[in-house]
Amino acid sequence: MIRLLTLLIFLGMGAISIPCWGVIVFQKNQDEPIRGFLINENAVSIEVHEPLPSGALRKHILPRVSIDDIIRAVDFDRLAALEPEAPEDYRTYAEDLAVKTEDPEARVMAIRLYLIAAHLRPDELGRSCLLGMAGLARTPDEERAFLAMAFSLDSDHDPSLLKAPKSMVADFTGITEADRKALTITLKMLRTGRLVEARRSFSRPQVQAAAAYYSHIVSESEYKEASLAEGRLSPRLLRKFLTLELTLSAAVTTEASDEPPSFAPWSQLIARDDTQPIKSRALVTITEFDPRQSVYREGEWTTRE
Repeated sequence: MIRLLTLLIFLGMGAISIPCWGVIVFQKNQDEPIRGFLINENAVSIEVHEPLPSGALRKHILPRVSIDDIIRAVDFDRLAALEPEAPEDYRTYAEDLAVKTEDPEARVMAIRLYLIAAHLRPDELGRSCLLGMAGLARTPDEERAFLAMAFSLDSDHDPSLLKAPKSMVADFTGITEADRKALTITLKMLRTGRLVEARRSFSRPQVQAAAAYYSHIVSESEYKEASLAEGRLSPRLLRKFLTLELTLSAAVTTEASDEPPSFAPWSQLIARDDTQPIKSRALVTITEFDPRQSVYREGEWTTRE
């Protein structure tokens, strides 16, 4: 529920054109980070809005001298380096962001980058980019629209692209919710100095399986280092563990989304000649983003001058 509220707040902010980016802010001499959206920043301070369980936002104005580290889902320098003359770079970065399935900001930015790449080179990249967007779609209607656009851009007009959507959330293959919960408990033990309990918990197969799945965030050697630590963990290890705890708290299992009985895929409608006038689709209208704004400069997407 908290993850859903956070995503809704993010999308709501985007709808009123307030620039905001998901961040985890680690302050000096503070064990718990602030998780929220970066609203404004300058050389002196940053403004972060933290989503609360109630759905409200807590506003933080943080002096830069008090900040130890900021983790951002999106690399702004990499966005600024993208150029319309190289549309493949937009698709490559979209693919990199698409794997960050727990992060709503990365998901939305990946959709935008796929869209720009498809707009810049529809004949070569359109089909693959729209299929990538379909895998990240936020609603069943959006997934159907992306698949229909992929069909229209596909030179062979493959009818399999008009299949009905089946799932809408990330698939965490190989580990269960219980595995993630067990790893979360172990992380908190390590973070709070309960080392004997943590070592015992870490020896459990389900904890080791989950730890291996997320080894790109915390490595096996870092777990071992933490289990042997005396006193407080180093800031580096603390950041690692808190980042993984945040990832685990946002993870969800795959759920099927069944269509209502009244829904019929486009392929069936066409087959029985039962079509009705529908709203036309185009790359510039299929999402809330304008793919013609393909240059990222000073925190904003603009057209090439």
